[in-house]
Amino acid sequence: MRFFAALTIAILSSQVQAVACPLDDTLKLCVLNGRSLSALHSGVDRGDWKVDAISSPVNAISEPRTGREIYTMPSGQRFAIYFQEYQNLFSSNCSFDFFLALGKGGQEGMRCSNAELEAFEAGLSAASLGRITKERRQGGTAYLIEDRNAWVTVVVTDSGTPQDVSNAWVETSVVKGP
Repeated sequence: MRFFAALTIAILSSQVQAVACPLDDTLKLCVLNGRSLSALHSGVDRGDWKVDAISSPVNAISEPRTGREIYTMPSGQRFAIYFQEYQNLFSSNCSFDFFLALGKGGQEGMRCSNAELEAFEAGLSAASLGRITKERRQGGTAYLIEDRNAWVTVVVTDSGTPQDVSNAWVETSVVKGP
C-alpha cells in the first residue's frame, strides 16, 4: 500500500510546486519525541510545535488506548501521528502530510540538499537512540534504530535521487518498563 502511495506522490511531485525539505522536522517531532505522548505534548507546552487537537480516549482504562493527533511545525509542515498505547507498549506512526504541503509550494517538487540529508543522518547518530542500520534501495532509504526497549524505523522515499524526497514516515515501538 505504501508503495502505491509513494508512487502517486512521486508522480504528483514531478508536476507540482517546491516544498521545503521535511527531514529536520521529521527528526525533531517523529524520531526524537515520537516515543511517548508525554514527550509530544511537552513539545507543545514548550512551543516547539502546535497540535490541532489532543486526542482523548473514549475509555481511558481500556486497552489499547488509541488516537490520532495532527502536529504543525513552526515551518508550517504538518504531521499526523497515529498511536496505540498499552500498559507495557507504546506504538506510533508519524507521517509527513505531503499532500497539504504540495498545495503550498513552488514548481519543482520536494528537494533536500546534500547538507540537509547529511544533517538528518548526523542528527540520527547524535541522538544516541541506539544502533542504526541504514539500507538504501531504489525508491528510498530506511533507517532502523534499535535500542534495548525501543525500535524505530524511519523511511524516506525518493523519486530517483536521495535529494528528491517524496515522503517520510516513522514507525516507533517502545516497551515501557515497570
